[in-house]
Amino acid sequence: MESYKGPILVEDDEGSRFHVHEYERRRMLRRYYRYMLDTGEAVRPLDGKTFEIQNTGEILARVDEE
Repeated sequence: MESYKGPILVEDDEGSRFHVHEYERRRMLRRYYRYMLDTGEAVRPLDGKTFEIQNTGEILARVDEE
């Protein structure tokens, strides 16, 4: 079963902001994560602060909310 973990605020090089939505699925003792933009496009985490849109290769940076 998959559960919604929450949104992550990100922005592109031009400063446009989007939300990446994080989902978690558990199988046995392993956890699998899936990430999607508001637009439905799949993204993958590169590290703790950046994501890549899988179809275009565009990089999105995490925005630290204050």
